[in-house]
Amino acid sequence: MLSTKRFKILVIFYFTLILLAAGCATIPVVEREKISMPPEVPKKFLRTLNNAEEAFNAGRLDEAVNLYGGILQQSPPEDLTAWSHFRMGEIYTIKGEPEEAAKNFTTIVRNFPGNSLYDEARYQLALCYSRLGRCDLSQEIAESLLQEKITPYRRSLILALVGDNFMEQENPYDAFVYYMKVLKKRPGAKLSDDIKEKVAEIVTAKLSLDQLEEIYQTYWYGYPSGYIIYALAEAYYRNNDIENAKKYTSKFLLFHGDHPYFEKAKIFRQRLKEMKLVGRYAIGCILPLTGRYARYGNKALEAIILATGIFDPEKKSPIKLVIEDSKSDPEAAREAVVKLVNRDKVIGILGPLGSTTALEAAREAQKLSVPILTLTQKEGITILGDYVFRDFLTSLMQIRTLVKYSVQNLGMTRFAILYPTNKYGTEMMNLFWDEVLRWGGEIKGVKSYDTKQTDFGKEIKLLAGLPSRKNNGKSKDEPKPTVNFDALFIPGSHSRVRMIAPQLAFYDVTGIQLLGTNSWNSPQLLKGESKYLEGAIFVDGFFLDSFYPAVRDFIDNFYVAYGREPDDLEALSYDAASIMVNIINENRVEVRDDLRDSLFELKDYPGITGNTSFSETGDAKKSLFVLMVKGNKIVQIN
Repeated sequence: MLSTKRFKILVIFYFTLILLAAGCATIPVVEREKISMPPEVPKKFLRTLNNAEEAFNAGRLDEAVNLYGGILQQSPPEDLTAWSHFRMGEIYTIKGEPEEAAKNFTTIVRNFPGNSLYDEARYQLALCYSRLGRCDLSQEIAESLLQEKITPYRRSLILALVGDNFMEQENPYDAFVYYMKVLKKRPGAKLSDDIKEKVAEIVTAKLSLDQLEEIYQTYWYGYPSGYIIYALAEAYYRNNDIENAKKYTSKFLLFHGDHPYFEKAKIFRQRLKEMKLVGRYAIGCILPLTGRYARYGNKALEAIILATGIFDPEKKSPIKLVIEDSKSDPEAAREAVVKLVNRDKVIGILGPLGSTTALEAAREAQKLSVPILTLTQKEGITILGDYVFRDFLTSLMQIRTLVKYSVQNLGMTRFAILYPTNKYGTEMMNLFWDEVLRWGGEIKGVKSYDTKQTDFGKEIKLLAGLPSRKNNGKSKDEPKPTVNFDALFIPGSHSRVRMIAPQLAFYDVTGIQLLGTNSWNSPQLLKGESKYLEGAIFVDGFFLDSFYPAVRDFIDNFYVAYGREPDDLEALSYDAASIMVNIINENRVEVRDDLRDSLFELKDYPGITGNTSFSETGDAKKSLFVLMVKGNKIVQIN
């Protein structure tokens, strides 16, 4: 059995090892000043105490608690009682049970005021109360300790604790005051680093403008003046005081070249400069208002004006719409971009419509770093750069929606294609074929027809495995068709589809699903005998008879404003303008890069032409309407 003297030496040795290995020890070390073992330990307790200390230092905390508890049950002398309660308080602190820890430290404070552990127990009790959210009690003990003669390091710890209590009570200003008192004591690297981290958070995120100005009067030089000056710059910026924001940013960059925020401040200064060069509510609009496409340009403009609300007295829109005529001329469109950027300081541009004018305008917009939201079917326009976007109904959008619905909702896997031999038909055929294969489906047959054709017997027979004859009639002994596909995709005009559908029935090619594109979406589709089109499905980006409330409201508002119902172009133009206006009004969009970034971040904007997002290339992604012919009507099914 160890003697008392040897045991004390061993305890000090163990404690030193733990301090040295705190980074990888099995238990965290409770931060405290050096404490002393009881000077005399009766022999009857020495073995148990030896085992308890060994268990404690080895991290076997439950075993240690039981051993110390066993000592307390045997009515030990005062010093050993205090020591056992203190150790149990430390163990419960390490285990994250501050309430149990507080009970043990309270016992020492109440019953052993003359003990050498008394002041340490008071400090540990104050810590426990702080962790329990009982900051008033923690503060009372801490203030009492600060009035006494204590070591500089202990004073630093208590000042830090007072600061923590003020933070818990949501009083960051007083917390800052106490944390700065800690740093003034030069408490050592670890505590200094911890306190500096808290000070930086308070200064940059917790103080009001007035409080920042107040502490700047004291800390205008040295630490933490860099954080204070930068925080003042941002605070004035949030208050829309750009001049003061610029003043403090310049001061920061002049005197704090080695500060962690230096690069951040340079970017912030550039932002402040750009804000002077941009009208945050100014939107440019480039459309063909004269020339051969003037009819389309003026229709799009009316929809854009309605979306911006600039003439609606109830909306009180801050938006300024600056309109330029592209004249359907690429060079005029390019010059319009230059004017809108340099003269009118617009934050973004809507349009143009046509392929060549949109391409030229997009090139110039990318060059001048201004976001442009084009309204064109021109494929590949967004590859010009990250300031070029497109919000339009594309062929690929339609095909992806159509194939996805056919496979997922209708369970179809086998398809045939009957397409017109023009650019549109060929493009749609290729896109449909690729998309079907991407979904794991099969293309069972592909036939083309001339755009002027009215008799489709030959093509239908070939798709249905019927013998092809020169005469266009149906012979009595002709074999039955072999239809090995579930659906027939016809990317033709509504007038041709009206002719094809009854001819399919004539050759007994029935029981298949007819699929089409937005070229079908016309009241003319159902003129004549529409029974052959019953159940046919096609897609579009806009549907006048939609059951969506937002679409109904748009149609009503458009009719009130212009005395007519809107078409696809007007709906798309309205959506594009609404997206840009909504981003400018709802987000803190102050420079052109803000608008660009917000467009990329847009997710499922509830537009009239479907929920809209933008891909990483700047192309719109939309959830299109799925439409069906039902009972001599076109209805929305998805």
